[in-house]
Amino acid sequence: MQLAARGLDLLLLARRSGPLGETAKEIRERFRVQVVTQTLDLTAPGLDSAVEALTDNREIGLLVCNAGATHGAAMLLDRPVDAALAMVRLNCVAPLVLSHAVGAQMRTRGRGGVILVSSMAGLAGGAFIAAYAASKAFEIVLAESLWYEFGTAGVDVLGLIAGATATPAMLRS
Repeated sequence: MQLAARGLDLLLLARRSGPLGETAKEIRERFRVQVVTQTLDLTAPGLDSAVEALTDNREIGLLVCNAGATHGAAMLLDRPVDAALAMVRLNCVAPLVLSHAVGAQMRTRGRGGVILVSSMAGLAGGAFIAAYAASKAFEIVLAESLWYEFGTAGVDVLGLIAGATATPAMLRS
């Protein structure tokens, strides 16, 4: 909302079309900015092609990776391995693919910004959240690395480490 309040047009991606559409409608009505939406599962195969199609003819000035998911609060071996792999695709593969796609554009322009939202869980291992904590650690290290790499081209990168936040996904866990 704060970006729209500053007059920035938005491209919003989300897995569920209902909440995505509601959010876009509210932003358009309140702030009179353009909002393009795309329902996209960031854990699905072919993410790189989908992202390329979305960003190909758009100038993305700021990327905010803030996808949330229920981490499952269970021992790794008590859940299917596919649940852990989905967490890795969401918190490792998706930020990497998105950063690569928009980072190339930003580097060419010599400006832009990337915010990768991680979690305090990524600072140390924790019982019942092994895959979640490990994937969030990847995000932190990716942001730290890109801070330098992208920064040499005038692109700012921030790794935002959030504490416990009352999101729908956290409440489900």
